[in-house]
Amino acid sequence: MRIYKTVLSLLIPLFLSSPAYTATAETKSAGKQLKAAAGDKPAVSAPEPGTPAGAAPKAPVLRTARIDWADAVRKYSSKVFTPPPQRRIDTAGSELVMLQGFHWYADSYWQHPPRGWWGVLAQRAREIGRAGFDLVWFPPVSIGSYYPTEWYNLDSQWGKKDALLEAVANMHSAGVRVLADVVLNHRNGSTNWLDFTNPDWPSDVTVNNDEVWAQPPYAQLPRSLFSDEGQGEFGCRDLDHRNPLVREDTKVFMRWLRLAVGFDGWRYDMVKGYSPSRIEEYNTASSPVFTVGEYYDGDRQQIVNWIDGTDSNPNKTNASTAFDFTTRYALIAAVETERYELLSDNGRPSGVIGWWPAKAVTYVDSHDTSPRDPNFLQTAPQEYRIQRLMGYAYILTHPGIPCVFWPHFFDWSQDYRNQIAKLIEIRKTAGITSTSPVQIIAAANGLYASVTTGKRLQVALKLGRNWDWNPGGSWTLAASGERYAVWTR
Repeated sequence: MRIYKTVLSLLIPLFLSSPAYTATAETKSAGKQLKAAAGDKPAVSAPEPGTPAGAAPKAPVLRTARIDWADAVRKYSSKVFTPPPQRRIDTAGSELVMLQGFHWYADSYWQHPPRGWWGVLAQRAREIGRAGFDLVWFPPVSIGSYYPTEWYNLDSQWGKKDALLEAVANMHSAGVRVLADVVLNHRNGSTNWLDFTNPDWPSDVTVNNDEVWAQPPYAQLPRSLFSDEGQGEFGCRDLDHRNPLVREDTKVFMRWLRLAVGFDGWRYDMVKGYSPSRIEEYNTASSPVFTVGEYYDGDRQQIVNWIDGTDSNPNKTNASTAFDFTTRYALIAAVETERYELLSDNGRPSGVIGWWPAKAVTYVDSHDTSPRDPNFLQTAPQEYRIQRLMGYAYILTHPGIPCVFWPHFFDWSQDYRNQIAKLIEIRKTAGITSTSPVQIIAAANGLYASVTTGKRLQVALKLGRNWDWNPGGSWTLAASGERYAVWTR
């Protein structure tokens, strides 16, 4: 799914906390509970810093990563650590607006900011907070990014560890919670397919139908007794989450990301690859305030089934949200063809927001759906930009938790940014939430019209080339652009 080169650099000493961390009271309270739970209990068996037995001497970067791994195990092993209950914010009535804080071409292979992409995020944190974003989604922090190798090596293609820690702290100071993109489905070795280091794992953590076993000399090594729980990833080793070692080390790592690095929640990559029950287990272990899964499928029944499987409790309060791929594909098809009937299912929104809006993260584009062309950010046709802005008019006036794509907000001219910012402002002022009721008035060829009732105001939206429709004299025009208009009352 994603192919990345890996870059091995020197790690700097671990930065455990920052005076700049001034997150919301809820986030700070959860962090204090987690730290109190860790306490000063006796250390459990942990890896010794240094070169693994039988291995050739490694560069200092491995030693530093091993120190961090050992420290994480001593503090956050399930033998000594009891997490507090989750205090979720992705629940009914959420007013969250999210930002994807990167794109495919933001890493060091394409852009070369002085302190990497983490430095860019650190520098723009206040700007992000002032724009009304409540959450920002960071790319994977470990070396290898979407094809991770050493989990505890945080010097990656996105920048150095110190800049990452500063970026997280600056976001908190700006009142923005930070999501780590966690890649748990698959992993690669440090120098070959199976030499897993930091944490160190044997070969049998890999499912027995992984393609590695067809390659000599790996075919002779021990493997898991079990096949993949879900979809395979052919560029990496698929991990067996039935293996207790995999599950325990995953919990320790996520607790370390929460407490030592400061992340507030998770964007789970490629959740089709393993059981949704694992998400419940890892959420319970790490106490995030927000999670969202990438269940890459246009079938909303499949997405809703996955959400349901992430929380076994009847109230589903701690169920993960999921990206609303169904809404995204219907929305883009509608604005490209003027066939707005695609947005209505018997009077309800046709995506996940029509069934379970509290757990739906809506979006127009992401790093996965945007064209894979490094020049596209500068050369995207005007019509393409118009259609994406129409998409923002839709997701920012409808239920669900809307997510804005970084280059659309920061790289497509000040006027384009102002129009998105205005739509965010309208949503916030009206008090539109993830579960606000929406009435679809028209969904036909050339015209989409709806009214969403927020906590404080009603918001009317029109999309399409039909210029005749308006909601009436009692409404005030709040924003408009090419083929969209928004009113409030």
